[in-house]
Amino acid sequence: MKKCWIVLSAVVAVLLASCTSTGVDADDQAVSRGVHAWNSREPAAAKAYWTEIKDAGKQKKYLNFITLYDAGVEALDSTDSIKATNEPKLLAACNNALNKFNAIEDSQLKLPANVCEKGANLSAERIDKLLVAGKLNDAKKMHATSVKVYGENPALTTAGKQIDVVNVIATKKANLSAQADKAAAIDNFDQKVAAYDAAISAGAAAENEINSAVSKSGTGSTAGVSANVKAFKNLRQNIAIQRAGVIRDKAYEYKDQIGEEFARQPAEGSGTGKNGAFTSYDILAHYQSVQKNIDKIYNDLVAFAEKYPKEVSQDVLDDVKAQRDDLYAKIAQIKKEIAVAEEIASRGKTVMPLMIGLFNPDPKSSAESKKSRPAKFSGANPKKADYWWGMVSIPKGQMNDLVITVKDNRTVRVFNENTKSGKNIAKDENSKGLQDLVNRANKVGNSWPVMNVGSKLKGSNYFFEVSNSASGKDYSGEVVVYSSFITRSR
Repeated sequence: MKKCWIVLSAVVAVLLASCTSTGVDADDQAVSRGVHAWNSREPAAAKAYWTEIKDAGKQKKYLNFITLYDAGVEALDSTDSIKATNEPKLLAACNNALNKFNAIEDSQLKLPANVCEKGANLSAERIDKLLVAGKLNDAKKMHATSVKVYGENPALTTAGKQIDVVNVIATKKANLSAQADKAAAIDNFDQKVAAYDAAISAGAAAENEINSAVSKSGTGSTAGVSANVKAFKNLRQNIAIQRAGVIRDKAYEYKDQIGEEFARQPAEGSGTGKNGAFTSYDILAHYQSVQKNIDKIYNDLVAFAEKYPKEVSQDVLDDVKAQRDDLYAKIAQIKKEIAVAEEIASRGKTVMPLMIGLFNPDPKSSAESKKSRPAKFSGANPKKADYWWGMVSIPKGQMNDLVITVKDNRTVRVFNENTKSGKNIAKDENSKGLQDLVNRANKVGNSWPVMNVGSKLKGSNYFFEVSNSASGKDYSGEVVVYSSFITRSR
């Protein structure tokens, strides 16, 4: 039972009349009369004839057709009281009706025209919603079953066209998505961008074909087709965004390279002083090479930005230029300090890198924004105290802490002025010498902190003393800057 009827078929009546004269089985006659009553009047009218069927199995089968029909109609009618916003319940009701009607196995039994009309229209609405939800296979299945049960219908014809168009969109979307995934997996930058460009070009061509298919089908105004067209356009936009992100990431690599170059240190023992020690001139030459390399990286970025002007905005260039200029200022400050060679020599040994601060966080730190890269120092079995100096960059108003850590328990003292190898440090309580800046109340292990160091230094230089040790062993340590040593130490 798959098609609908409208008028009584004269042929059926003739066949019924001939059955009696030709000796047709009584059960078959009852079935035929029931089929005629179903089709000419209403399905319920068949019951009077099918109850006369003697074969119990056959009688149960045909009477069940009426039960299935009634259940299908009940499912359709239930949609009248379901809110239009409750799509899951509407979909369940329509599928229930289709399942009931489709279970009526006798192909001679026809559904009334009004039932076909209502069922077909409700199915077409559900198909549209399924396409909006991206459930193409479910839409195909419902359309095939609906045509089989309700027959051809303008609404189902439109739904079929929608499915055809969405199928085209889905195929092209899957192909484009695979092309974009392939581009994302490429490591080489130029090849990756070229692959994205090819995907974007293919997406534009596919969209033209989709627009043509939509126009020919006349389904462009339906929700199902519109949603899938929009989804394809979103995919194209996402690919363009991914391409732009790759280019922006490349631009920021230049920024990272500038930071890494500034953090670069000369090889240990490569100085021109005794035993490879670094002289003031070695340090100056090192930072001049750093500045030269920074200039090259920045020029490479400018050239890159000219190649990709849409993706690398002026804001990115301004950001990197500001970083470069800031590093220039730091290098200039270092140069100025190094230039005072005699004064520097009196300060003691020099930590490396000379300047530290939170502008250049340690990538190995679990909270790199809270800890600077360390300045290193070490000494060989000193018979008396050693004196060191370095520079620290603390932004104005920031309450950063300077922490000096040694690997053993020898004492460290920190000062805001040159100690002149200890000559300026007070030797007794009455002497007006230098004040030790270490906050011993906050000391943790072998870490000697100077809290809020920016407010205690007269400039950017700090000076410290490492005491000798009764053990007579060599020593080593490092200097770092924390945004909050107390918080991190706890």
